[in-house]
Amino acid sequence: MLRTTASRETLRRRRAGALFAATALTAAVCGIGPPGHAVAAGKSGSPASAARTAPVHACPDEPLTPGLPPLKPLPNTVPLPDPVHLAAGTAVFGARYPGNTQYLVAPSDWSCDVVFFSGDGGEQAYIHPGAHTNDPLSAQYTSLVQAVFNSGGVQTDVDLACPFIPQATAPAQPGGQPGTCLAKPRQPADQVHVVPTNTPGLFVTAVGVPAGVRESNIAASQQAPPSGQTNPVVALVTLQGPGGTAQEISCAMPKPAATANCQASLDFFLATSAVGQKLSSTDLSNAIENLNNFLASYLG
Repeated sequence: MLRTTASRETLRRRRAGALFAATALTAAVCGIGPPGHAVAAGKSGSPASAARTAPVHACPDEPLTPGLPPLKPLPNTVPLPDPVHLAAGTAVFGARYPGNTQYLVAPSDWSCDVVFFSGDGGEQAYIHPGAHTNDPLSAQYTSLVQAVFNSGGVQTDVDLACPFIPQATAPAQPGGQPGTCLAKPRQPADQVHVVPTNTPGLFVTAVGVPAGVRESNIAASQQAPPSGQTNPVVALVTLQGPGGTAQEISCAMPKPAATANCQASLDFFLATSAVGQKLSSTDLSNAIENLNNFLASYLG
């Protein structure tokens, strides 16, 4: 299905507001980098050992609008950042976008659907049990790993982060005007945990959403069936800010598999995110340890 800019309802589902100019994320083979920045293995704050690689499961490509940059070849393997360990039965999936490739971790026998918005550059991926779907944005899931790699613009970055990271609406420049959060308020039942980065301007927040609660700002919770999400949901929101790139991953699946599998998904996403690539090796390791302690406590 070809997509341009998203409708207002679609933007609500992907935690976005009014669209601004597209911001493209560039990714190296080893992960995701901030806009306009390619990351080489061993050069970032999250170095990867050459001995630690993982095969890549290719997500089916989405048909693209003519005139967009070509899809890059997908590598057979990618290095794993040193703090990240894949749980048994999980795999690295590669999603191709115009001129760019993104990676995420999910159960190896699930299906992957790529979502690209040609009008604003938004990049998402859905990995779920069962067959592929042509419209993952409208599908319903009780088990899901969903990532927003590129929200699509300045306001969408604010709205992706602002329910969980207050700094998202701070002025981008000293003395400037604060941003406006157009996202819905988060649910009172959410458990929000700040993951320390030890780095000014880099923010990471983990979120736990109980089963039965519909959190409209997190895809794995919002896109549950009408009867509600039967599984707990955990999510990770990152922000380079204020005024910078926001990214998100959410994970829902039954216990006890959720603890190890969602941990692998969120750990890999943090290490390869725009924020993770800016952290020192020590700060990234500490952040992942802190995140995992929260996930183990929340998912029990």
